[in-house]
Order: sequence, then structure tokens, then C-alpha cells
Amino acid sequence: MIEPLAFATTALCLLAGLTALVVSAAGRYRWPPWRPLAVLIELALLAQAIAGLASPHHPAEPGTHVAYLLTSLAVLPAALAWGARDDTRSAGVLLAVALLTLAVLVIRLQTTWR
Repeated sequence: MIEPLAFATTALCLLAGLTALVVSAAGRYRWPPWRPLAVLIELALLAQAIAGLASPHHPAEPGTHVAYLLTSLAVLPAALAWGARDDTRSAGVLLAVALLTLAVLVIRLQTTWR
């Protein structure tokens, strides 16, 4: 795990998730402005997954750790598969839930890494 990247990813997911909730509540959610952020977060998660799988360090629970790695890579694309086609409040809330879930997953990745 790359600790500074994990911290930055968690903070970014929390901030973006809360922002998506506020924007959705105001009825102003639109997909295009979120695209660069989604790509950035997914690249950070991919870097964490590569670092986690390529590292010689062996977590105490490797199966759980790998499951968290794979889930973290799948959550955002799954949410965006629907949210990118829709500009409604529910799409914004879905994006917010996905981002907040990713924040929790990254924290869980850090705890299983130790």
C-alpha cells in the first residue's frame, strides 16, 4: 500500500461524495464535470491495487485484502455505468454513495494491510 496515496484517495472520495450529495440535493447534478474526478480516483485505486498485489508484504488476511482491492476497482465503474447516462438526483446520490463506499474500502484496505 502507498500510504500517502491511500490518505489522499480517502480524503478525495469523502470530499467528492459529500459534494455530490449537496449538489444532488440542490437538483444541480450533471455528469460531465465529474468525469475527470472519476478517472483520477480510478487511477489512484488502480495504482493501489498494483502496489498491493506486487508488494512482497503479505497481509494477515490475504483473501480479504484481495477482495477489498478488487471491489474498490469495481465500485466506481459500476456506479458510473448508470450514473453517466442520467442527470437526475438519483444518479448524483448513487455517485455519492459509491464515493463514500470507496472511502470506507480504502480505509479497510489500510487496516488489512497492517
